[in-house]
Amino acid sequence: MSATDQHWTDTTVDVDGHPVGLTVTGSGAPVVLLHGIGRDRTDWFRVAPALAERHTVYAIDIEAFGQSEAWGERITLASMAHMVRRTLATLGERRPVVLIGNSMGGAVALRMHADDPSAIRALVLVSPAGFGADASLGLRLMTLPGVGEVLQRWHMAAAVLQVRSLFADAALATREMAEASAQRMRKPGARRHYLEVIRDLGAWRGIHPEWRAEVLQSLAAAGTPALVVWGDRDTVLPYRHLDAVSVTVPHAHPVTLPGLGHAPQLEAPEQFLEVTVPFLGGLPQA
Repeated sequence: MSATDQHWTDTTVDVDGHPVGLTVTGSGAPVVLLHGIGRDRTDWFRVAPALAERHTVYAIDIEAFGQSEAWGERITLASMAHMVRRTLATLGERRPVVLIGNSMGGAVALRMHADDPSAIRALVLVSPAGFGADASLGLRLMTLPGVGEVLQRWHMAAAVLQVRSLFADAALATREMAEASAQRMRKPGARRHYLEVIRDLGAWRGIHPEWRAEVLQSLAAAGTPALVVWGDRDTVLPYRHLDAVSVTVPHAHPVTLPGLGHAPQLEAPEQFLEVTVPFLGGLPQA
């Protein structure tokens, strides 16, 4: 996105005494962009300009990631959802919002919807945690006490593996992206918070079934419009999770993105927008 955009705001804001990294652009019905674990709001900057043509777009660094600090002693799915809600309230945004969440951000979106379906106009879930139990070996190893801490000692190696896991096309996993990822993990408390989130969401055997069942049942009962997109070469949260969408949330619309990995908004923004923009345009008027 260009800093010359007249609607552009890229800053940190104080929310209940905590700094929150935030980018706001565009005008219209609100869309909130939620990134994955270990990432930040810049994961959305390749698609935000197109979304901002018809929407007010909020790209938020979720609690303990990017420029946002931790709000408490332990980071959980519930605390991250609370942080996003409070950020929107502080900004004066009280309209029902569309939540677009990738991976962990998808889980946060599902949690926010379960907490207050009336506040959510629609969901766009991008390779989200929640529809299946299994996850990559690397994520499951991180849940093991002691093992996760040891694995995180190799900052750069872990960063290279994390960035590589985002893409089907290895050429897109640049050294610059890995260095930026490693730098984020050097922030005080970053490694601990990363493990807290992983262990709140899942364990060695996979994603915890309790929170998954609750948020999916809520979405199915509410009938809130939902688009679920998945790259068929995702190695983090398997593409076969998309098969569960029609079973667990019959009204949701599952879409396959051929040849893409875990972060399609980064890997192929045009392809991502080709399915997302028409879905947003077809929503009932707020």
